[in-house]
Amino acid sequence: MLIFGTVEQVNVSLSSQACNAALAQILPLYDSVNTNNQIRLATAASYGCAAKVNIFQVLSDMTKASNLGGSGLWKFLAGEFPSVASPDDKMPTAAGLGTDAAMAAVGDGTLIVPTVKINATSHNPGSLILGDRITDANSYITFLSMSLMGSLLYRDGRPNATTLVKTVPLPWQTAPTAVGNGCAFAAALLNFFDGLDAITGASPATIQASYKVISSFLTTGVNTACGLGCSLICGGASTCTSCPTTLRDRNSCTGLTTDANSCAAAGLAAFVSSSWI
Repeated sequence: MLIFGTVEQVNVSLSSQACNAALAQILPLYDSVNTNNQIRLATAASYGCAAKVNIFQVLSDMTKASNLGGSGLWKFLAGEFPSVASPDDKMPTAAGLGTDAAMAAVGDGTLIVPTVKINATSHNPGSLILGDRITDANSYITFLSMSLMGSLLYRDGRPNATTLVKTVPLPWQTAPTAVGNGCAFAAALLNFFDGLDAITGASPATIQASYKVISSFLTTGVNTACGLGCSLICGGASTCTSCPTTLRDRNSCTGLTTDANSCAAAGLAAFVSSSWI
């Protein structure tokens, strides 16, 4: 009864965009032994509120966007989720924490392999594997990832107000600089890419067409970019020919040139920076 009543309170708060109130209501349960998937999804939604995730608005705007299979994807994300670091609106932080909560909504009886488990010692251990998680979690992670990518692109790419093209190169294009925002962006990009399939079937045909364009663009670029990050940016000091599964954890980069996650994240940053023209 406590869980049901709390989730109802959270839904009321979210309906009026009272994000902080929703978080204050749900976090005590989320951080307790009484947490469950219902609580985790409510927590993800509360963080999503703070990350300015409005699914219906995003979908509507996506149908009007052009060239989502190239530079237009980065323009769309930056324009959809503008964010400022000073004073910090905390959009990237909220999107990341919401993703963590949704990753913990795993299927009943699912055994999470230790190498892909995050927050293992908390009440909400999560999985980096899409197939371990419930469908609603994967769908919401896709939109949280859009907020995380867009807010970081806006902050660190400083897009032109009219064209939404970056005015400076993305600053995460080496292993050391990938730590932090670069790793968070790379994780969001991979989680977004993973989630496209999860949301396509439940979407209108007009949106499915946009998803297919995006998926085609990322399919040809993402794994290649990660491999080039390892072989070129890090000079082969780390080994990866595609994007590591563990890079879906936004905190997984160490900054060392021997760390595949950091090198792959730098490769993804270079890919995005060069295609955001």
